[in-house]
Formats: sequence, structure tokens, C-alpha cells
Amino acid sequence: MLNIIFDENYYEKIIKDFGYNPLRFGKINFNLGKIDKEELRARWVCHSEGYKFSKYLKQGKRVIVTTGIGLSAPPHVGTLAQIVNAIFLQKNGISVQMVLGDLDAYNGKNIPLQVTTDLAKKYREFILKLGFKIKNGSILRDQYNDLGVLRTMYLCGKYMSDAEFEWTEEDLHKFYASKGKVDKDMTFRRKLSLALMTADFVDLFLSDKYDAVLVMLGIDEHKYVLFSQEVLGKMKRDGVIKMGDLAAIYSHMNTGFNNHPKMSKSFPDSSINAEMSTAQIAHRVIYEEGTYKIPGESPVYQMMASVGNFSIEDLTKRYIACEAKSESWVKYKKEYAEMLASIFKKWQEI
Repeated sequence: MLNIIFDENYYEKIIKDFGYNPLRFGKINFNLGKIDKEELRARWVCHSEGYKFSKYLKQGKRVIVTTGIGLSAPPHVGTLAQIVNAIFLQKNGISVQMVLGDLDAYNGKNIPLQVTTDLAKKYREFILKLGFKIKNGSILRDQYNDLGVLRTMYLCGKYMSDAEFEWTEEDLHKFYASKGKVDKDMTFRRKLSLALMTADFVDLFLSDKYDAVLVMLGIDEHKYVLFSQEVLGKMKRDGVIKMGDLAAIYSHMNTGFNNHPKMSKSFPDSSINAEMSTAQIAHRVIYEEGTYKIPGESPVYQMMASVGNFSIEDLTKRYIACEAKSESWVKYKKEYAEMLASIFKKWQEI
């Protein structure tokens, strides 16, 4: 399997420190329904108790994958990868919940309410245009209009401590805080944001809705799931929730352009986003790739690996061209820029 990662040492450390089962670094002992091990290795980095979810899925139990999208700004390619993976799971017969984090952005990133609720409406239409289907148990919702999940957040709150909130900081929090993008400290606003994210997961178990839930997030957000698993465990012990297993599967981080650690909505020059013109997209893809030692460090190659639906054979050709920095690589980058521009045109038409 090709080496399609952001930073191998980072992933290996996360997997070792937190006891995750590696999808890229070892043999996978489970499939997800119709999706085989090779496809899992190509799309995700590691998992937490994913084999349990696989078992429930195989047994025909009530299961769902859930993911969320922050609404601090228009989508970028990293966001697009989450949407594409959600649609991929749907096409393979797995129900998916996508939560549009309007209240998360309102509190966690201090985005004005009108801005983030307007973004929620636009994101919804964009996701549907890309092919997400609201049927067969799949869900596409925002946070603002789902008051039931706010009640779930209150129920969860009994099982959350200040120390746990502090521990749950995203791995890149200090970087974002140093740039003035988030509060430096774990303020009440940020606690509300994290508590609501946990409720987005836990609510799926209330009223005995599902036997298993698989959270799909970027690897840098893995502590959010560990936090939620702890809360769920306490609620089950107290009988607030009868049963249910919460698992997770993590995608890799896309390296950002212009020396940013990852693509981020908070830093427009770190990514390719949906409001860039065709010319701007082409320039960034073709000329702002930066330096890299191996293709796995190239933000452009990483984008091709996560958003593009290339076959292994086609991706191999691009890997070799990227490694050689050949004329073929320039050709592939031009073609990819055109593809991204056509996708993001759907956003601009809304």
C-alpha cells in the first residue's frame, strides 16, 4: 500500500501512546460490510474499537457512522475529504450522520451566529449536490435546530469534569491560540462546544436507537472521542443509557500550503477552499506545492489520495510522477486543479 500520510512519526506515536489499532501500520482484522481491508487502509489511518462496530454491522444490528463539520468558513479540500468519505460509506450500504457544527463554530471559534447559521444552509445544499442521500437511516442536520441534542448535552454534563475538558485539547490548540484563532484557555464557551460535540455522538444511543456508533474524524481530534467514550461509559453504568458501543475511525491530516501544519478554515492560505477562483486553485496546486522529500509530504499528492477517487493504479502513477517531479506531475496537477474547480463550482452556484 502506498505511503499516504501526513507525518509517519506523528501517527506512530499517537497509535502507540493511545493503544489504537493501526490501519496503515499492521494487518487489519476486519472489514466494514462490503468495504475490504485494502480500501480501509487507503482511506483511514487508525481506529479505536472499529472491530466491534464491524461485528455489529455484520450481524445486521442498528449501526451508524457519525461525523461533523466545523462551520467557521467555507469548505476546503480537507472538508471535502470528509464529505467524500461519508458518501463512500453510504454507497457501501452504511448509514451516516453528518452534523453541521453551527453552534460549535459560534462558541468554539466565536463566529457570529448569523454567519454560521447561513453557512449551515449552504453546506447542506452543497453536501446534497455532491451526492449525500438522506435515506436508509442517514442523517444530515445542524446543531441550532436540534433542541433534543441540547437536552442530551445537559444529561452528559453530569459526567464531565473541568480536568477532562483541559485534557481534551486538540493537538494543534497551542498553534491556533498563538495565532489568535481560539481562546488560549479552556473557557466556558469552548467547554460548551466540546460538550455539544459529545452529545452529538451520545444522543444516537438514547432511547435505545443504535447498538453501535462509529465516529469518523481527523486523527488530530482523537481525544474528543476518548472523552466521549468515557462519558458514555459513565452514563451506561448509571443506567441513563442502556447499551451501545462507541468506536472511531480516523483519517490522516492534509499538510497545509505555505508552511501550515494542516489545511484549516482558519487560515485561508493553508488550503484550497470553495470560494477560490479557477485561476487561484490552479496557481496554488501547480506552483505552491512547496518542498518535499517524499510524495507523502506533498500537500497536492495528499489531496489526490484523499479526494479524487483514483484507482490504486492511477494513484501509483501520480506517486511516481510526484517523486520524480517530472513533466507528468505538472500535467497531473493541472488536471487535478480543473477537477477541484469543477467540484467547488457547485458551492459557488448556491
